Amino acid sequence: MKRKWLVLLGLLSLFLLSACAAATNPLTQAMSTPIPGIPKTEPISANPAEQTNQLEISLFFRYQQTGLLACETRTINIPKEESAEETVIRQLLAGPQASHTDLRRLFPHNTVLVDTTVSGDILMVTLNEALLNDGIPDNWSDDPAWRTEAPLRRKLTMQSLVATITENFSYSYVQVFLVSDQASHVSTRLDSAYFLAGSSGPAELFYRDESLLMTMQNATLTILDAWYRRDYPLLYELTLSNAKSDVRHAYETFVGELDSGLSLTSFTASSGHSPVGSNRATVIVDLSCQNGTQEIIRSSIPIRLICEDGIWKVPYSELQRLMLLPD
Repeated sequence: MKRKWLVLLGLLSLFLLSACAAATNPLTQAMSTPIPGIPKTEPISANPAEQTNQLEISLFFRYQQTGLLACETRTINIPKEESAEETVIRQLLAGPQASHTDLRRLFPHNTVLVDTTVSGDILMVTLNEALLNDGIPDNWSDDPAWRTEAPLRRKLTMQSLVATITENFSYSYVQVFLVSDQASHVSTRLDSAYFLAGSSGPAELFYRDESLLMTMQNATLTILDAWYRRDYPLLYELTLSNAKSDVRHAYETFVGELDSGLSLTSFTASSGHSPVGSNRATVIVDLSCQNGTQEIIRSSIPIRLICEDGIWKVPYSELQRLMLLPD
């Protein structure tokens, strides 16, 4: 009888030790970091062997030095040992392909994806703290240029992740965590101080902000703003370059001709329309222009756009028409 009790006590001790280990396992803790109002998270399954390992994806990067994100589409292979979500995020962190010279990476080079979990329509993304090493100086608020650039860069960085996730998968929100020690996997929610907007505390869920994407309307507004500011390098980049019947002149000729056109003083643009499956769009604009001392008001003018390498651009002939230049 005594021997039987000893066996039972031994089994009970092993059970208690196992329970304690599971409760303090840092990996388990990281997989289910509690967030008020959000159900328990679950790990995402790796790509099953029978599933196709090829996927066409859309990745969002900064368009030049503007405040907008533009899309790059590429076809990737999904490794069997990881989920499609993980593969897409790693592609985003790696930056745009070399052929897309007008796109700029936003995440610092050493940013690493540590983990992904899911809770309903929320994707939890854990990154390492290299995310914070993005070149923004400590005294950024003392420099007029950085006062604009620093908060914008941080906002675009997070939105590039959110736009990429919501474009490729059926998630509505993204929550970002940081881990300082990848060996421990203990993570904390990204702090609102990251956005350099004067607030602090755990950041809320991130949702897609269409105002930061290079939509038909935003592309048109960027084109018109470049005309308004006479930012010819940007306007040149947003002018269609590969149309056989609508040849864009060399840069010096382009500047010389457009500089003789109307000056733009104010403008608005509609949301635009593009037929399903088409690379063409039409946006309606209202323009106030100046020709010397003469004011010219032009209302409800359609602008044709064409999508070139994922970017909405304006044919050169459209610029000539808008500026009342001869063909």
